[in-house]
Amino acid sequence: MSGTPADKGPGITGFIEIFEGRLVKMKLHLKAELGKAKHERDRKAIRRITADAKKLNKTLKEMRNANNKLCPHCGEKL
Repeated sequence: MSGTPADKGPGITGFIEIFEGRLVKMKLHLKAELGKAKHERDRKAIRRITADAKKLNKTLKEMRNANNKLCPHCGEKL
C-alpha cells in the first residue's frame, strides 16, 4: 500500500473486498480461539486479533465513506 489515507486517493477503494474477506477470516479465528476451554486460550492472540480487527474495521469504514458524496453544507450523505 502507498501509505496514504483512504480519503486522499481513489485507488485504495478497490481493496475493499479483500479487506472484508480478511476481516471475516479474523472473526473466524477469534471464534475458534474463544471456542477452546478457558485455560487453553491464547490471551495474547485474542487481544492481537481483536485489535487488528478493530483497526481493519475502521479502515473499511473510512474507505466506504470515501466513496460517498456528502452535502457541503450539513455533511449528510446525498
